[in-house]
Amino acid sequence: MTATIPARLRGRARRDAAAFYLSQLAKGILGGELTVASGDRETALVTTEYIVIDLEVKQKKRGNHVSLKLRWPRRPLIRIGAREGSTNGRA
Repeated sequence: MTATIPARLRGRARRDAAAFYLSQLAKGILGGELTVASGDRETALVTTEYIVIDLEVKQKKRGNHVSLKLRWPRRPLIRIGAREGSTNGRA
C-alpha cells in the first residue's frame, strides 16, 4: 500500500496533523512510490534512489518559515531488476 497525499495543501492545522502529513510523505519516499490525489484523480510517483533536497529555514519577527523542495528524475538512472543472462554488449 502506498502513501497518499493531496497534490496541494494550504491552511491551518494542528501540529500533530502537520506531522502526520509529513510522515505520509516520508513513508511514500521510503517505500519508493507515493500517490498524489488531486480531486478524484490519483497519480503515482515512483521515487529514485537519490533525491535532491532543497531545505530552507527562516526565522523572522512575526514567525518561522520552513521551505522544503524534493526533486528526482522521472525515470530511474539505473535499471533495477534487469533480466539475468541478457547481453548488453559488455563482457
